[in-house]
Amino acid sequence: MGKLQRYFWPKTAFLFYLNEEKIEAAFGYIEKDEIDLQERRTIPFEKRSELIAWYEEIRRTYPKTYVAAMLDTVNQGALPQCNKSAYERFGVDAALVHSLCVDDKWLAYTSLVEMKWFEQKFKEIEFDFLYSPFVLLYRRSQSLFENEPALYMLHQKGVVFMAVFSKERMWYANVLIVSETRAESESLGTETEAEEEGLAFNLDMLGEEDEEGIEPISDIDILGEFKEDVGENGTEIGDESALELLEYNLNLFEEMKDAIAKFYHDDRYPHAFVEKVTIFDMDDLGSDFVRYIEDELFMQASLLRFDPIDVMTLLVPEEVGK
Repeated sequence: MGKLQRYFWPKTAFLFYLNEEKIEAAFGYIEKDEIDLQERRTIPFEKRSELIAWYEEIRRTYPKTYVAAMLDTVNQGALPQCNKSAYERFGVDAALVHSLCVDDKWLAYTSLVEMKWFEQKFKEIEFDFLYSPFVLLYRRSQSLFENEPALYMLHQKGVVFMAVFSKERMWYANVLIVSETRAESESLGTETEAEEEGLAFNLDMLGEEDEEGIEPISDIDILGEFKEDVGENGTEIGDESALELLEYNLNLFEEMKDAIAKFYHDDRYPHAFVEKVTIFDMDDLGSDFVRYIEDELFMQASLLRFDPIDVMTLLVPEEVGK
């Protein structure tokens, strides 16, 4: 029956997301609770006219096509409650954001301005669903949720969407900007907050000695371990790409430490000790990053690949069937 429906009254889906300078797109048939993908394409962003042409061809052939994309803007976030008081408590201006209550438990929001900017990039496309990365992260992680809270991170080159989830609730969320240098990252955060107050969180900084004189993890210590690994893998330490990845992972590690400190010390969030972290990677962090988390933060860590299109193939049929 499913194949017959394709010929007479098919429902189809056109899905895509931006990944650095590329557009990853896919087309498929919506059949009950899943999408049967028929074709995938990778299109350079500067040739996005090819994406528009493909979209228009699909819409002419299949008028009942649902279009979904991942909204990858920086000025967005998530709150652990679905009520008006949550906006006030966390300093978010409800008039400046588009928000969605998820499962009557937590709220995802994004800047209206940046949402419009995203839509303007693809003004020829009529969207049905724009998914927050937090929603995609939540859907992908659900099968891993336990009674105790755990940290889940969605890494796309330059940015990380992170949240603490358990089976019953969302505890905490943050967006981390990862740049080539730590100073650049902090500058970006300051500029973002100045432009749109309430759409980014200030992170409590780690790195000062505590009263007992325990010193923080130093970049030099971590660099030493990195060098050992580079040598073991047969890659020269002078390899520029290896050094860039080293620096990038160090900056991400520092941002992650700061964000965890925010969760532990900010009284606006419920507090619980987090022992596990799952990193969903859209780029190529490498296994070393997992080892640093395990060795330096004493957390159980795992690294998994993440494809937004795969998650949207689950979400879109759910929305269409409502």
